[in-house]
Amino acid sequence: MRIVAIDYDGTLADTNGVKAAWIERHLGKRVAPWRCNRSDCVPIIGADNYARMGNAVYGRECTLRTPEVPGALEAVRLLARRAELFVVTARGPERMGFAREWLENSGVIRCFTGMLSSKGTSKSQVCSTLNADALVDDDVRHLSDAGEHPFLKLHLQYGRDEEIQHDSRIVFCQSWDEVLRVLASAHPRSGSRRERPQADTPRENSPPRGPSDILHFSTCVFRSGGV
Repeated sequence: MRIVAIDYDGTLADTNGVKAAWIERHLGKRVAPWRCNRSDCVPIIGADNYARMGNAVYGRECTLRTPEVPGALEAVRLLARRAELFVVTARGPERMGFAREWLENSGVIRCFTGMLSSKGTSKSQVCSTLNADALVDDDVRHLSDAGEHPFLKLHLQYGRDEEIQHDSRIVFCQSWDEVLRVLASAHPRSGSRRERPQADTPRENSPPRGPSDILHFSTCVFRSGGV
């Protein structure tokens, strides 16, 4: 693995646990945390309630109080020794800074080359622009969008007892230990050594036109190079 993209909410930070608590407190429903990603949760509580919840849990105060998904921080430290890591999040640029602050407070900010938003495009397109070898995400909608770029798709749902059957393109994992095992056993993609586009600075006086431009305009880069 040369480049690994990792989702933030529900994958690094246990935002799903915070969502489950919000749902029980405000809506009187008990929903398992692993069901609190958008794809699974909207059918349960509705789009309006999900948006209302998002305004609370994605804010700065709540973001900074959110614990890690068990094993996530240690897994990131291990992965950073052998791969270049990017956070790829559905958060818009206005909320990415809170996640960056969380990573800094958690002591893993230097494990990542950068953070990129898929808002206005797709995570598949972001991974294609990065030439990523793998994407780890808790929401299957980001993994089902195959696109034209071949990469390993890991569906991490911590706390889900039963396994879920995916097609052969998606690997289901119940813990970060499983994610590490899958990545360790994966073979690099052929052609993965081609030069990837730079995503560090926006082009001056050039408004975004397509997915690669959206990537430039919604990127905050932490440092250059891997650990």
